[in-house]
Amino acid sequence: MRLIFEEQTRILRRCIFDVHNEVGVGYPEEAYHQAFLACCASRRIPALSRQSGRLQHRDVVVHTFQYDLLAFGEIILELKALPAGFARENFVQILSYLKFWRKPLGLLVNFGQEKAKIERLPFHEKDLVISEDYTHIPPNLSPADKRLLREIREGVLAVAKTHGIGYGDTVCAKLLQAEWEHRHLSVHSQLMSPVQFEGALIGTFPVDGMLVGERVLCYVTALKDEIGPFEIGKTQSYLRAMSIPVGIVINFGRQALQVRAVCPPNR
Repeated sequence: MRLIFEEQTRILRRCIFDVHNEVGVGYPEEAYHQAFLACCASRRIPALSRQSGRLQHRDVVVHTFQYDLLAFGEIILELKALPAGFARENFVQILSYLKFWRKPLGLLVNFGQEKAKIERLPFHEKDLVISEDYTHIPPNLSPADKRLLREIREGVLAVAKTHGIGYGDTVCAKLLQAEWEHRHLSVHSQLMSPVQFEGALIGTFPVDGMLVGERVLCYVTALKDEIGPFEIGKTQSYLRAMSIPVGIVINFGRQALQVRAVCPPNR
């Protein structure tokens, strides 16, 4: 099967290797960015640099994206100078750009090692698949808490049906916060949790989650295959420490939206 934009990719790869060979290793990203732009100009490769776009939800700007380069009007390039190699957030970043600008191909480039590394990332919008599990909702929840959970769920589904999957966890959390606030639910995103050991307070530390309606802790992740033990255990730790009755783990995953209720641990 022929790769999409195979000839354009070949031209860009040659440009990447030539920049790396001439500039060398050890410079900041800006040096490679400017050298790559100069290479594109000298070879008459159509390229746009650092264009910005704003993602909106419910008439609220929730996030601003800015890609490094767009070549041939279709291929987004993200240029890095990382001695340790790519990290997960680099892939999340470029996939979010491809989704937002509706482009079919991305090239994630690292000039920071002995040899230039290129990851080719095709993208297409996936049909929305939804998987929900509420079997772990505590049976003694009050009617008000159950109504709150229904409203939270409806907000999650509204965001998923509007934007689909493909954005990273930070962007998904911002979209959810905008939706829940539109529904007049209180949302606290800068939470602190007490940590105790043998009955003594060790201190208070940041929590990776949002408290919605003062009663439900929501932990948001994205682009993972599934909700795993780490996400469940993390949420349970927060619930126990903060005396919150129920939590929701939300994964805008690689293939599906997954929502799972979590209760505090027994111990």
